[in-house]
Amino acid sequence: MVAGKTSDIKVPSMHNWRTTDEDEINRRRQRAEAEEFSVSNLDSRHPIFSNFKVKSGSGLTYSVEIRDVRQRQFSCNCVDFRINGLGTCKHVEAVLLQLERRFRRLFTAASKNGTTRLDVVPDASVETLRLINGHTNAPKALRRIFDSKGVLRAESLDESLEAINELKRSGIPDLRVSQDVETWLGERRNAVERKRLRHEYEQNVHRGDWPAQETKVPLFPYQREGMLHLAFAERALLADEMGLGKTIQAIAACALLHRLGKARHVLVVTPASLKTEWEEQIQRFTDLPYQLVFGHRSKRLPAYESAPFFTIVNYERCSWTLSM
Repeated sequence: MVAGKTSDIKVPSMHNWRTTDEDEINRRRQRAEAEEFSVSNLDSRHPIFSNFKVKSGSGLTYSVEIRDVRQRQFSCNCVDFRINGLGTCKHVEAVLLQLERRFRRLFTAASKNGTTRLDVVPDASVETLRLINGHTNAPKALRRIFDSKGVLRAESLDESLEAINELKRSGIPDLRVSQDVETWLGERRNAVERKRLRHEYEQNVHRGDWPAQETKVPLFPYQREGMLHLAFAERALLADEMGLGKTIQAIAACALLHRLGKARHVLVVTPASLKTEWEEQIQRFTDLPYQLVFGHRSKRLPAYESAPFFTIVNYERCSWTLSM
């Protein structure tokens, strides 16, 4: 089943984690059917294989890309799509439901015959762009840019994208650069920038321009490596065993980001019983200003507005409104 009535399909309870991929997909189909979504096509020339703006009942808006109904190739910029590994989400399923209802004949043909588009998408396995869905019989101009497997021939992504967009404007209307491409390029640029920053930091330390330690108390070598991992990985998890100084490494990483001008404020969300532990460690290892936030919302909001570098809150009192 691609889309359609799902109320008669039973799925495990939301509290049951022992689910299959099919269970999770059906769960999202049911939510797409039960919740209210406003769906609008961003390119009416393509009724099925297009990009859609999906507005949820909460007022949030998402971007859905329908690449191939038969092979279930989709994209959505919501968090669930990005992390669930299912290749779908309730926003995608909401679009499919609407398309099936509004364009039944076209949707049935799309489910049977596949896509009519030529899609350029990021391919993390080869760290470049790939032409999918019909690259074997693509126009000659595209075959000069992509090889027989659909992989980009040139190394210069910017020049290649310029050439692809020119072909799209000048005579290949079915050609589409995926909405994922810009995000992927941004992630690549950020990765290069993080490597550059780490290299510059290490050079400054080696020359003696910056201290080797970002804390008043020297770190052990493994702790310093943990600090660098947290500071330069953009999103990172530190999973040392208890007693090895995870708090110290996190504080040191924040201090390093402060030195680099990459962090103006740090929000520490912790169990209430550990708030004073964070306070003691920040006092011991840095001279950076901090505050502990208590009380109900009317008292917390002014504290957030005038926040120093570290703001320490517990889970039950976390209501962060300051722009980070």
